[in-house]
Amino acid sequence: MTQLVTQTAVMANPADRRVPRTRSFSVELVPAARDGYSPGHEYVRLFWAAAIGRGATRDLLDLFLAGLRRRRIREPFYLAVLASAGLVQVTEGRIRMPSRVPPLPSSMLSRLAPHLRFDHRRWTPQADRAGSVGT
Repeated sequence: MTQLVTQTAVMANPADRRVPRTRSFSVELVPAARDGYSPGHEYVRLFWAAAIGRGATRDLLDLFLAGLRRRRIREPFYLAVLASAGLVQVTEGRIRMPSRVPPLPSSMLSRLAPHLRFDHRRWTPQADRAGSVGT
């Protein structure tokens, strides 16, 4: 009976409901070394998405586009995931990210399925192979 009264009181006074606060950020693209990939590159879509999730990878691409267009963006849902992966730095009202996504760190390779770990080897520069990563 008490639960019914509580539910009715909340429904009768919708102004008391909690609403998530939406923050907006400016995005600063930091010039990065050549040994990385564009956020829309196949490497990012395959390996970073497998390691951190498709949603986080999509948020990364949205942040990149906002940085290119110099537009503010609402707080990405997976911002904490991107920050913990070291892909972005969050300061008061600003998100800093490199203009190129770095290769997947070895600590995250264990998150990949075995067949993706095998495929990742062809993307990894070999000591006997010349050329730069991500070209």
